[in-house]
Amino acid sequence: MPNQTSKQSLLLIAVILLVVLLAPYLAKGTDLLWTFYRWGHGLLAPLFSSSGLGHIILGILSLGLVPLIVAAIPSLIYWVLAKKQWPYFWPLVWAVLLILATLFIVHA
Repeated sequence: MPNQTSKQSLLLIAVILLVVLLAPYLAKGTDLLWTFYRWGHGLLAPLFSSSGLGHIILGILSLGLVPLIVAAIPSLIYWVLAKKQWPYFWPLVWAVLLILATLFIVHA
């Protein structure tokens, strides 16, 4: 019976293999996510000043709302089909936030 460490090691290897094999598709997905962020940022920009505190609030709202909206889409589909809350809503929000924060740092 495999222990927890060997299971985690196999999972890590599997994820690395998937990332290497699916890299072109993952790159397109991150480009789409970044485009969605920039679109939302552009929609909110007229509501806030372009300097100082307005710029900070705009960044916080943009970076906070996009993961919520992205996670809400599959959650809404699940609710329509199963009539109950999707159990992976918050993990997906965190995953999208981490990916978007990484893109934010790379594009800064």
